[in-house]
Amino acid sequence: MYLLVFNLVFSNTFAQNDSVRADIRLQARNLFSEKDYVKALPLYRELLNSFPKEPEYQFCTAACIVNLNGNLDEAISLLKPLPVLEYAPIASYYLGRALHLNYSFEDAIKAYSKYILKSKGGEPNAAIVERMIEMARNGLEYTRSGFAINVQSTESIRIDELQLATAINGSGKLMKKPVEFCSKTDIRNSYRPWMFLPSYTEINEYIYTPGYEPSKKNNKQLFRIRNINHESWGMPELLDKVINTIYDEEYPFFDARTSTLYFSSNGHSSMGGYDIFSSVYDWNTKTWSSPENLGFPINSPYDEFVYVTDGFGSTVSFVSTRASQPGQATIYRLKLIKDTTGVRYNSAEEIKKASMLLFVEEKMPKALPAEPIVQAPSAVKHEKSNYNRVLADALQLQLRSDSAARITRDLRIIASEINEDSIKKQMVADILKNDKLAKSLQREADIKFAEARNLRAEIIPEPVDSAVIFLKEVNGIKVYQYKQQGANENETDNIQNEDIPGNDTTPANINRENPIPAIQVKTDEFSIQKQSPYSDINPIPQGISQDTGLIYRVQLGVFSKVRPNDAFGGIYPVAYEKVNGNAMLKYYAGIFYSLSSVSKALESIRSVGFPDAFIVAYYNGKMISTEKAKEIEFAGFKL
Repeated sequence: MYLLVFNLVFSNTFAQNDSVRADIRLQARNLFSEKDYVKALPLYRELLNSFPKEPEYQFCTAACIVNLNGNLDEAISLLKPLPVLEYAPIASYYLGRALHLNYSFEDAIKAYSKYILKSKGGEPNAAIVERMIEMARNGLEYTRSGFAINVQSTESIRIDELQLATAINGSGKLMKKPVEFCSKTDIRNSYRPWMFLPSYTEINEYIYTPGYEPSKKNNKQLFRIRNINHESWGMPELLDKVINTIYDEEYPFFDARTSTLYFSSNGHSSMGGYDIFSSVYDWNTKTWSSPENLGFPINSPYDEFVYVTDGFGSTVSFVSTRASQPGQATIYRLKLIKDTTGVRYNSAEEIKKASMLLFVEEKMPKALPAEPIVQAPSAVKHEKSNYNRVLADALQLQLRSDSAARITRDLRIIASEINEDSIKKQMVADILKNDKLAKSLQREADIKFAEARNLRAEIIPEPVDSAVIFLKEVNGIKVYQYKQQGANENETDNIQNEDIPGNDTTPANINRENPIPAIQVKTDEFSIQKQSPYSDINPIPQGISQDTGLIYRVQLGVFSKVRPNDAFGGIYPVAYEKVNGNAMLKYYAGIFYSLSSVSKALESIRSVGFPDAFIVAYYNGKMISTEKAKEIEFAGFKL
């Protein structure tokens, strides 16, 4: 009797469990066919736990893992058994894909080749898989050796947060391609890709964007759009076939400092997915150099994109989907290493380890025993380190402030030409946000610059018996004189009370035939007076001085006609020049010799009614980018 009851209960339980498994299998199959691998994977794992040798469950579990960028070693072990490969020809493709992503390129080529033999016209088609074989061969070549890199930081982001990747640059931002730049094919495909908008449009003659060719939708290509007279944009020009391929090209970034275009492509010699390539533009021949793959370990079988350099050519950042879940990515920031002798890899494990781009925090050296006399130089070295760190922070904040200010100005220009209220309202919100950010960053930068100057003064204090003494100030220029060796206190006082060396009043102890040259310390020229200093009798002058060395000015605006003499209130000095090639006039204010002083003047000018004013820089009479100006100004500051 008890046996009969047990058999009935057992039979009912088994039937219920079988029914539950059938429901799970049906649900898992539906999710898999809909490519919802996130929800399908736990269901197939449950089924695989009950039936570990079932080919369907092995294959589907492994396929989910590969599509979700999961444990590739597990996926490979599930796909290798013969029953699984015989269950579905596409299992060979997934095995090849798993091996490819796991840097086992030779085995991946074999698996891909088996799929082509078995597929009989299935999906993916033979042409796609042949391209995968070609990429695996590229990977085999690129990972024979690599190069050393110094990972400064890593940051996980969502793919829709790519604008964070350009924080290192400071001279522009990554943004969605404006509708005005989109072709009809772009709009039909709802394609609004990411593009880099440089802040310094006066320096950058072109901006670079991805898009579809008009009336074509086969693949994404790169275009450039010309900045016409800094007032409007030309029509998109398709880059030539040296850059564009029959595959996809996206994420262009043009480094104006080196005339190098960095972009991502799954064409050319990609080792899998998007690889980053570089091509140099020759302004004389108007041609691009053959694109070069940036190599391993920057590139991998995964997607790499948004390669951006900083303003000084010492640090770069890029984004990769390696070690990331779908919809996620990692920003890697690297310090460029001059030693490019290369690193040899002897196994797939060494390659995989190098591909991880691990961040290794530098360890501080152990402190030496306390010896006051010996420790003094170390203390100075520590102070220098603090100074360099603070100065680097200040420069980075200044770059970001300049970037936000230039973006604000460019958005104002674009907004003035847009009629659609919804777009204009959004742009106004962006303008206010960027303007607020620029001012906030400028305040932070000013604080850091002041801190750096104080630290530098502590490290290199003025000597008590300085060899340089102040003579007098003439027309705003401070004149200094080298003190004669052996001069006593009284002699020094006599020199300070005399006129400039070379006049009839030159003291007797100074050699008249070979006078010691005076050092002229240039001072800024800028003020805001109660009323305009210019009039019909004293008009705003045309032409700006072409002094040697580094000079900053504030550009007040660009106009088609000469402005009234009182147009800029009490701002002094003001001058204007004609823009080459057209009748436009640019008006400038002030003459400055340091970034901090011109930045303060800019705030004052904006506060009296010129919100679109911005900083420009000249070196030996030629306009340069403000990034280059900062590099020149602070070149001698690093200690």
